[in-house]
Parts: sequence; C-alpha cells; structure tokens
Amino acid sequence: MTPASPSRRDILHTALAAGVGTALGAAASPARADPPLPADLTKLAPQIKSIREQLHLLAHQWLDRKQLARPDGFIYTVDVAQLMIYFAQAADAGGYATLHDSAAGHLVRDERDDPYTKGFVPWRWKANEKPDASGTTEALRLARALWLGAKGFNRPADAQLALKILDGYRRHEATDQGIWIIRNYFGFNTRSFASNSYLVDYDPDFIRDVASERKDAALAQLADSCYNVVKLAAAPSGLLYDIIQPEVATLYPELNLAAFSPNDVIQFSNCCTTAMSVSRGLPNVARKVLAFALNRLDDLRVYYLGRTGEPFNDKSAAVYEYSVLARLAARAGANGAAATVADRAMNDWKWSADRPDSLGLFMATEILLAMQALEAIKA
Repeated sequence: MTPASPSRRDILHTALAAGVGTALGAAASPARADPPLPADLTKLAPQIKSIREQLHLLAHQWLDRKQLARPDGFIYTVDVAQLMIYFAQAADAGGYATLHDSAAGHLVRDERDDPYTKGFVPWRWKANEKPDASGTTEALRLARALWLGAKGFNRPADAQLALKILDGYRRHEATDQGIWIIRNYFGFNTRSFASNSYLVDYDPDFIRDVASERKDAALAQLADSCYNVVKLAAAPSGLLYDIIQPEVATLYPELNLAAFSPNDVIQFSNCCTTAMSVSRGLPNVARKVLAFALNRLDDLRVYYLGRTGEPFNDKSAAVYEYSVLARLAARAGANGAAATVADRAMNDWKWSADRPDSLGLFMATEILLAMQALEAIKA
C-alpha cells in the first residue's frame, strides 16, 4: 500500500481531531486536489480583529444615520436580527438597545395587530405599509437575538418576547402526508400558509437550548420535530436539500421525494446555515457538510448537485459562502478547519471591508459573525 502523502495525512489528522475524518472519506472526490493545510489561526488574529472592528464601526454609522433599509426602502428582519445577535455577543449594550428600540419593535405582531398572528414576525417592514407575510427564518433569528440580549444585558422582557416569537413560530406547523413541517410563511392578506418549508426555517439547537433552560416540554418536542425535518433533507452527496414539500407525495406516492431542491441544485450557503443549526443535536450532519467543503476548498462553488456533489456551474464561492463556512467550522468545534477557511477567505473579507459601498447590511453582519466566531475559538 502506498503511504499517504504528508499533506493528506495532516489534513485527515486535523479533521479527525474535529470529528470529521470519516465524513471526509465519504465525501471525498478523487478528482479533487487535497485540501490546503490548516493555517495557524493565531497568525490571522490581527487581521480578523481589524476587519471586525472596521465593520463594527460601519454598523454603528449605519445605525446612527438610520440607514438600515435596503434600496427598496424596506428594513429586512434578517438584517436587524443578525446585527442584534452580533451586538449581543460583542457585549455592545448601546448598539443592541438602539437597534432594538429603532427597529425590532416593528417586527413582532401582537394582539392589537391580530390575535391569530400574535408573535408572528414579518419578513420585512416599511413605515406606512402593511406587512405582506411572516418569515420563519426571520422569526428564529430575531428570537435568538432577543434571547441573547436578555441574557447578556439583563433584559428579561426580551426573553419573554423571544418566547412569544417561538410560540408564533410553532403555530406555523402542519402535518401533511405524515410529514411534520414548519410552513415557510403566513400571508397576512391571503390569510393562508405556504404549503412548503425551507431548511433555513429551522434552528433546533437554539430551540432545544431555550427548552432546556425553561424546562418547557412543548419547546423540547418542537426541537425534536425540527431535527427530524433536517434528517429528512439529507442528500446522497452529504449536502442538504433546500425544500420540504410533503404534498408532492401525492404525485409520487411510491418515492420519497418530499425533500428536494429544484433540478437537484443545492445552494451551498444554505447547507452551512442549516448545518450550524444542528451542529450539537445532529453532529454527523454538520460534519458531512463541513467535510464536503474541506475536500473542495481550493475550488469551492456556490451551487452543487445534491445526488452527485458535482458543481452545477462555474460560479465560485465568495464572501458569503466563506463566512457561513467559517462559522460552521467554529460551531462544530473544528478549529483546524476554521483556520483553513479563514486563511483561504481572508483576502475576500478584507477586500469587502475596505469597500463599504459594496456591502449591504446583511453581508456585513455575515462577515461580523464570522469574525466573532473565529475570535471565540480557544486553543
């Protein structure tokens, strides 16, 4: 037997230390080059800190100037929630409170809006316009932000608001063809729910944390149900399909096709986002997604085919993909992998941070959260 090359052996040892060695072998593509060796994260620390501080200042400038809206004039809940998460984790009480008071108050429905939609979270907001639909991804991120803020800044009312949101989130549940899902949205005008669900509409690790702290059996059951949805979405490549739509079973009654992506095309960033949400409850799922990326890090793409793992087109990964991948590696405890991703992505991150006009609030928060996750890694 030919001995493994030093580079292959080193990367596998790093992966094994993080618990992803088996998945690397399963997801490997023999046509791909070996992944690069992990970089020393301590050498990257000054650049990581510099980028985070630069974008932290930029976020405050946007906040002070009330420049939270996207070009269409809407404030998007995911933007606000992610920045609140960052502020909470950065112990920036002033930034968190300002964002909470200026934006978050518009983003949770209460009894005065409509008793039925109490706790629902609109996916976007604009003054003097009625919201069109709820957002379940948005609800989870805002609930997480409020939960972190409550714990970090002694704001018990924010914890109660987070629980109210989770109750509204749970009321998006439905069972169709024997498959339980959280429906993607509720249309405030149509008074109806979507019939499908996106994998980014789940965060069972977070829900389980809240359930454990509150000793809430209903939330614990909700978390378990969410884990089961993610299990259902596993693709043969080790990635995760984007959509769950139980009603397709009526068309293909003998086939298990409720979980899919259009034309088998999976968006890699969505996989990382979902894998982060189950890194503790379903660690093997997270490790497979991470291993898939490590084996292709020298030529990572935005889209892949779920069945074979082949790239769908030539669109290369960039700032967004590297940011969520770095966070996934950190969340999974794969410190070597996180360092490798950071080393590969550093030029892209720096280029973006140096050009604030090219960044929107959402992308800035993605980079901030990645920098924060990397700085939290302990040797």
